[in-house]
Amino acid sequence: MNKNEEILRTLKIEEYIWVIYLIIIGLSFYSNNVERKYYQKHDLKAKEEYRMLNILIFSIALGVYYYFFQDGYKSVKNLTPWDSDSKKFFNKASFTASSLILISGCIFLFIAIFDANLETELAFS
Repeated sequence: MNKNEEILRTLKIEEYIWVIYLIIIGLSFYSNNVERKYYQKHDLKAKEEYRMLNILIFSIALGVYYYFFQDGYKSVKNLTPWDSDSKKFFNKASFTASSLILISGCIFLFIAIFDANLETELAFS
């Protein structure tokens, strides 16, 4: 596959990712409403629904983060000695950022799963 075809394929995948982000946003709005219900009415069912929604949201996000991690890894792996120094630097920087985002996603998902008492406010910050 030539470079232009690869870029067009990547753009198509990224368009799907934008739709996934919109779904995450919608779920997050709904999750906030459920959380509000829990705190206003002390509804334990709402508490558990909120927890499950957070697990779902951060699981989906982690999948997206993993895609970008893999893409960054592939970019670094495909670098050649003949590539410019700036291309090498920016590809490695992008891969580092993707790695850190993946790690943060794992931590957020861990918190969402194991913080049954909702002692930590989770947010995409």
